[in-house]
Amino acid sequence: MSNDVTTPDGGAPMAPPPRTSRRRTLWVATGVAGLTGVVGLAALGGLAARDDKSGTDPVAENHAAAPQNAGDDSRAEGGKGGEKGEDGYGKDGEDRGQEGRDHGEWGKDGKDDHGKTREVPCDDDALVDALDLANRDHGGTLKLAENCTYDLRVKDRKFGSALPEIKQDVTIKGNGSTIKRDAEDTFRIFRVVDGGDLTLKDLTVKGGNANEFKYGGGGAPGGGGAPSGGQPPAAAPAVAAPAATTTATTATPVADGMNDGKDDGKDDDKRVEGDGGALLVERGGSAHLSNVKLVDNNAEGDGGAIANYGRTWLKESKVVDNHAQGDGGGIYNEGTLKVEETHVDNNTAAGNGGGIANGTGEHHDGPVDLASAAKAGKGEHGKHHAGTVEIIGAHEGKDASLSTLSHNRAGHNGGGLFSSGGWVTVSFTAIGGNVACGNGGGVYAENTDLLLKKVHVAGNHADGDGGGVVTTGGRDWSGNGAEKDGVKGSATIADSAVVDNTANRFGGGIYNGEWLVKIEDGFITRDHDKDDNATLTIRDTDIKGNTALNGGGIFNNKAKITLTKTHVTKNTATDSSKLHRVAGGVLNNEGHVKLDDKSLISNNDPTNCANTVEDCFN
Repeated sequence: MSNDVTTPDGGAPMAPPPRTSRRRTLWVATGVAGLTGVVGLAALGGLAARDDKSGTDPVAENHAAAPQNAGDDSRAEGGKGGEKGEDGYGKDGEDRGQEGRDHGEWGKDGKDDHGKTREVPCDDDALVDALDLANRDHGGTLKLAENCTYDLRVKDRKFGSALPEIKQDVTIKGNGSTIKRDAEDTFRIFRVVDGGDLTLKDLTVKGGNANEFKYGGGGAPGGGGAPSGGQPPAAAPAVAAPAATTTATTATPVADGMNDGKDDGKDDDKRVEGDGGALLVERGGSAHLSNVKLVDNNAEGDGGAIANYGRTWLKESKVVDNHAQGDGGGIYNEGTLKVEETHVDNNTAAGNGGGIANGTGEHHDGPVDLASAAKAGKGEHGKHHAGTVEIIGAHEGKDASLSTLSHNRAGHNGGGLFSSGGWVTVSFTAIGGNVACGNGGGVYAENTDLLLKKVHVAGNHADGDGGGVVTTGGRDWSGNGAEKDGVKGSATIADSAVVDNTANRFGGGIYNGEWLVKIEDGFITRDHDKDDNATLTIRDTDIKGNTALNGGGIFNNKAKITLTKTHVTKNTATDSSKLHRVAGGVLNNEGHVKLDDKSLISNNDPTNCANTVEDCFN
């Protein structure tokens, strides 16, 4: 008998092995052709191809920006957003994401022009003046000069942005132009406050850099640090949990410098100042982006390109090559976020969510055992301040286009997508080539209501667990260091493919359940469900060609999985220690795995299930 408990410590990611395999065509009924392994992901880079204008475009004259009106010093409150049930996200199964979420103007292709229309010459001062006038005139529409570059060199130090705060209903028609920061000074580009509604069309927003210094004062950059080095140990002498797996609140409430009703130990005012390199949408504000490219933006806090605490909608847009020192290399969300036919690619986060982060997570750089967790005073955590996220691609007509979350990287969890609390729905989307130095190379969902439908998760890698997908309730510590029941995750994966993903630890394709892993020679199946850490339903899905130390296809730990019309084939477990049971297909550790008679677990190496799953033959 052996106790095999290891933790990722942020070592250099292992390059996913190239594979070429044929699979059954997916989504034929909807007209979307199936993708094939990592080969299908090769095209993702083209979807996010750089399309910056050449140097022949006109450039706005670089004058000092005119003084801006102080206006209301509104602040984002970090609200939860997207209450369960009202928008249909609280329903079980696939229908929950289709009903009740047509949020008024969100169903339109942008919005009509609003108020007075102003032509804005190719001059940065003229742009600042036009926005000031629009705010005073209760909104308006700005038409930028065609293919102009508006270089911004001076920021309003009161609000931390280059342009006046958006307080009214303002539409900016870009005409193929670019608005960018061209200064050593650091500042974001746009800020939408409570009551403001910003629409951007046919525009590139580039080089924004949000920092956490306000009125000359300082604040340490928020979020996680750089990925730690080293290789994951083969075994640990004591029972431990993987790095960077949960979010926890401080045991002793600390006033957080903002009257938002939450003593979360975090200075919200300072955090907001460092969030959203290109665009910050505060609580009560909204933004609509159509055919917009957000590129090369940075945030010292969360949301390299966008930090959303209100309502934000992107359609036919690109969020590429952005970085956050905290969470959400491309987008950070605590409100209501809709991403439609949009590519979120090649972004990085030092914390969680290389592409998109819904809610925040606490970062750990090393193992966390029971005793140290209790000593540190880690308390219960709920759904934090995460919001509602919907990511969809077009699935009808000859111009159908998948959304993509590809080639993003996280220093902790969720290389492509991270969620800690809230509700997340993803459909007609390719999630590929992402890397997490912690867990969840493609998707990491903790204590989240998650639906993946008609999604292709391929070629992702995690230095820890869950190369493709992680679903977990996280950890919940009581005062004496013991785990408590009640913190759960709920997920459905339907009509999808999880292929050619890799993990250095457990669950090459999918990791489901509790982080506290104790593998023994002689597996225990629980006779009750009340303490199942996570519940995962998989329907009409291929799980193929994934690789991990153990549980090459699926690793289920103290949780529940139901397989319906699902094939788990040609997955590999690489553990050669022979100290405990090794399953290439599905390894069930102290949990429940049920499969119907139309599901298949076969041709996995070295065994299919290592005698841990009923009706699975080795």
